[in-house]
Amino acid sequence: MKNDIYDYLIFKLDSEYADYEFDLISIPPYEFIENGLSLEPYEYFGEIHEVLELRTKHILMYFNADVLMRVEFLYPGDILDFLKRKLEEMQDIELPEYMMLILRKDKKFSVLMCQNKLLQNNLNQRNE
Repeated sequence: MKNDIYDYLIFKLDSEYADYEFDLISIPPYEFIENGLSLEPYEYFGEIHEVLELRTKHILMYFNADVLMRVEFLYPGDILDFLKRKLEEMQDIELPEYMMLILRKDKKFSVLMCQNKLLQNNLNQRNE
């Protein structure tokens, strides 16, 4: 039985760019500032695995100073209820500190996003 969330999500936050560099392509905007951190977005083109028992359409990865800060798994259609149920079934697994399910415009994509707490902490500090 898998007991680490990254056994399911595959890409571990805080891992190094070098771990994936041959399977990534830079996407515009090539760099942007979010919550006070510079992020560089990439699309993953390596071997696509099933994530939470479904094949993803796209995997977007965001790095700050060559450290993975955010991963977005895009699935076709509106499958938020399915994803939520799969996450709830993981009772003995600690989830990342910040994880979000998003339905993109016109229900074209469901997104499972997890990000480093630094992005969230910067946002929280600005709102205080």
